[in-house]
Amino acid sequence: PRVHQTHKSQVIQLLLKGLTLGQRLRKNTEIEEMNEAWALARLEKALDPEADPDEVIPDDALLITIESHERRALKAPTFLASFSRVPKSLHCMLAAEEVAERELDKAAKRKIDSEDTGTKKRTRELRAEKPRVLGQQSEIEIHQLLKDTDAFCSVLLHYFTNKNLQYINVHAYKVPVTKANPEKGEKAQTIIDIPKLNDILGKEDEMTFGDYAVAHPNFYWMIIELDSQGVQGTQSRFYKNHFSFFNHQIDKVEEFEAWHALERKERVNYRISPTTFESSYYFAEYERYKLVHHIRKE
Repeated sequence: PRVHQTHKSQVIQLLLKGLTLGQRLRKNTEIEEMNEAWALARLEKALDPEADPDEVIPDDALLITIESHERRALKAPTFLASFSRVPKSLHCMLAAEEVAERELDKAAKRKIDSEDTGTKKRTRELRAEKPRVLGQQSEIEIHQLLKDTDAFCSVLLHYFTNKNLQYINVHAYKVPVTKANPEKGEKAQTIIDIPKLNDILGKEDEMTFGDYAVAHPNFYWMIIELDSQGVQGTQSRFYKNHFSFFNHQIDKVEEFEAWHALERKERVNYRISPTTFESSYYFAEYERYKLVHHIRKE
């Protein structure tokens, strides 16, 4: 099979950079159509018992990179419509980014609306009723026990799926807890006993991409609530960039097993030693994790 061309040659990189956006979109459309034809050929060969086993069908070719600032510009309908040929994969990626950004914006709006009320939802009597919307998932409140735990240790992402949040809210009275080591002169704080709760809710490394897609906006909502500056705070900005990076990757679904450990590592590392978000570092690590994952599978 043909070896993937990763365009690491400086000459090739310069030539690719010299192409206009329209030329790269058109070329990517051609590559995408070629890959689809090869995929169909591989399927037909696998289904045909009389197929020539020595027939070589090339591996998929890599698409030319469309930079993040170009993708942002392409989200404007009039700008996108100005190009005659746009690959279907890019349409899918732009739609996925729009949905992810909409979810993050909803989380930020919930935080702002909560601050505007001037009240804290700590008791059942103070919780305002919400209208029921048919066909729409009701918002699930982040239990105070999760927020208290986050003050002492990293709360695991899989706790924030709708199913697990619902479990914690309904069964808070029997969620396993422990006492955190208090500061001098303070009382010991009750927090979640994470190993014991994992026995009930499972472990974070068992998450599917579907679990992740539901959980990370809920986690981000909690971060906004805990950040003293709300959506404009340092933590809120970091986690928005952090989650947005993975949401913007075109192969995020099929490569979830490869990059999930990276997402978890950087989320935990930020808590231990906060650093500014660097997209170039994230991109390099994302590619490295994918490479290592595929080598281990072979």
